Amino acid sequence: MIQQSPFPDIIIPKVPFNVYMLKHLTLFEKKVAFIDGESGRSYTFADVRRDVMKCTSELVRLGIQPGDVVAMCCSNCLEYPVITIAAASCSALVTTCNPTYTEAEMTKQFSHSQPIAVFCDEENYLELTNVAKKVPSIKHIFIAASSKKYPSLKDLIRNASLDGYPVYNKINPTEDTFLLPYSSGTTGLPKGVMLTHYNMVSITELCKISFLSTPNDIFYLVLPMFHIYGMMSVMKSLVKGTTMVISKRFTVESFFGLVERYKITSLLAVPPMVLAMYNSPLNSKYDLSSLIRVFCGAAPLPLGVSVEVQKKLNVSLIQGWGLSEAVPLTASFGGAIPLASVGVITANTLIKIVDLGSGKVLGPNEEGEICCKGPQVMKGYYKNPSATTQCIDYDGWFHTGDIGYYDEHGLLYVIDRLKELIKYKGFQVAPAELEAELLKHPVCY
Repeated sequence: MIQQSPFPDIIIPKVPFNVYMLKHLTLFEKKVAFIDGESGRSYTFADVRRDVMKCTSELVRLGIQPGDVVAMCCSNCLEYPVITIAAASCSALVTTCNPTYTEAEMTKQFSHSQPIAVFCDEENYLELTNVAKKVPSIKHIFIAASSKKYPSLKDLIRNASLDGYPVYNKINPTEDTFLLPYSSGTTGLPKGVMLTHYNMVSITELCKISFLSTPNDIFYLVLPMFHIYGMMSVMKSLVKGTTMVISKRFTVESFFGLVERYKITSLLAVPPMVLAMYNSPLNSKYDLSSLIRVFCGAAPLPLGVSVEVQKKLNVSLIQGWGLSEAVPLTASFGGAIPLASVGVITANTLIKIVDLGSGKVLGPNEEGEICCKGPQVMKGYYKNPSATTQCIDYDGWFHTGDIGYYDEHGLLYVIDRLKELIKYKGFQVAPAELEAELLKHPVCY
């Protein structure tokens, strides 16, 4: 049977993403929005808004037109969301790219997405100049953060006027693509995921339900913004008025030090980070009393590990679930939800479980492929209609490629990826189950 959210549907504004974000940025102008975890440099909400408007004016001056693509190929920095929102203000698409990609990998993605401008790190600037020789659409390359060696965003907006800020009223929020991250999809090679302005507004609004927070919270983000988990987290932080400490790389000691220094309350994590904290002897060296929540996603965390992490670090561990193509899909509230569950279905969202063989809709506690419908589901894959029709059926259901079930209370459980199931003597074994067994061995701790 089809499962609905226990939450009432919320009204999601059908407006361009930049209009939505700039409206919220005016609500917390004097408050600190971002802190650089390495340098201590900070941006207030007013700083973010000012630089978004300056960056927009300069992108237009460079010739960025509605429908053009701007690429983000850089590590986490305070400027990342500024450039992203500015590109939305130009009615441009933003494609995100892993900055550690090889020259060949970057060439492949950019040959497909055809960006006009690329924002990168100092470390991959020269590589990108080589990529630009193979991808003639690339006309401009800038360092996203400040740089003394190469042209940077700081140089670009130094003399920008706020008077030149354009507002494009011709954006169709439900049809016009804004964000273009690349994902392997439910299977196969990387594909451009088309998220419209309305998708991104929906994602940010639903994150307000899925991630418990108040304006007094201080979040820590080291998850890369080129992934949807990092991107949605930073945008949700701006909308909720929370302060976010941002880092490029994760080590347990640096994170614990930042918790002590900035009184961080919430961590956005993936299982390897949680395991590293659990295994570390350093927790007694630092004052971690401010840390109360750890949000964990991207892969299942074994139940036994979850229980032990909560005990050792004295935090609420909250698991969530989503994909680049559809996120968030669940909401969770710590102690009220069993640790093995990813929570209940979030607002405005429908879920069904279908049998892998027959496609029959299953009932409670029956494992099958999870399918979903909602305003956060992508428009489709960029320039790839055949891949789109393979995962979004004629009734509009997105087939996630994840195996799971819901229980009699409506709680959802994600077991593993469909294409990662190991077939053994007629049985289908989930790798996550094997990983859970391996993690019980002392050598894994």
